[in-house]
Amino acid sequence: MARILRTTYEQVLCITDKTARMDLKLKGQAVLITGAGSGIGQAIALAFAAEGAAVAVNDLTHEQCRETLDLLRPTGVPMLAAPFDVTRLNDVRASMGEVQAQLGRLDVLINNAAVMANNTSFVESRPEDCEREIAVGLFGAMHCARVVLPGMMDRAHGRIVNIVSDAARVGQEREVAYSSAKGGLISFTKSLAREVGRHGITVNAVSPAATDTPLRRQMLQRLEAKLGAEAVAAREEKVRRIYPVRRIGEPSDVADLVTFLASTRARHITGQICSVNGGFAMPG
Repeated sequence: MARILRTTYEQVLCITDKTARMDLKLKGQAVLITGAGSGIGQAIALAFAAEGAAVAVNDLTHEQCRETLDLLRPTGVPMLAAPFDVTRLNDVRASMGEVQAQLGRLDVLINNAAVMANNTSFVESRPEDCEREIAVGLFGAMHCARVVLPGMMDRAHGRIVNIVSDAARVGQEREVAYSSAKGGLISFTKSLAREVGRHGITVNAVSPAATDTPLRRQMLQRLEAKLGAEAVAAREEKVRRIYPVRRIGEPSDVADLVTFLASTRARHITGQICSVNGGFAMPG
């Protein structure tokens, strides 16, 4: 936890250094990020705040949104908590209605919420865990898009960015349901982009590989309990060697691309799956 907080506080300090950032003209835009209580979602919230956007922070509970809100507060941007379960369409409708009432509209939706119930082989996994991973990672994104799209279509402008995974692009053992959810989200991204482009809305996906997030650390802790610390450390060194840049990604690596895709500078980019993976995979 200390490492997570240290990283995010450093990002907050960078927000005040305007010379270090490209002006993406996102000031005044209203953004909702799902699963923004920690990790990649939190980094995305901070990146939008750095550009002057109003930020709605979603997670399951207000308590889970609190750390991100505390980090956003020094920036002075409009912000609010939007706690709801993305798998419950009625809850999504009610909460997003409140967000749009407070912010006036939603210009940008970032579908980041995901769960990885366990790291085990498919035949050993529990069906209920698989269903939850797919419900959050795929249906949750579809629910959120369903609610925000009518307003975006009325205004003839909108940006949707879905956070997927290279696990879906190349396959990943012991993460079959998680990868399947992300694979479905990739198809959703491409198909939806074709439907809504004529309304001035772009839909893209950002696809990280291994990223130093709380979700990944939880997975490593479970592995350590099974295999021991030395075995996990050796495994991590092997993972780093797979990457041409020899490092595990940071949440801010993902956030930088997400904010670009949400900007007018990316107006001619839609239906694309953009990897942020240190060269782990290079799909044609």
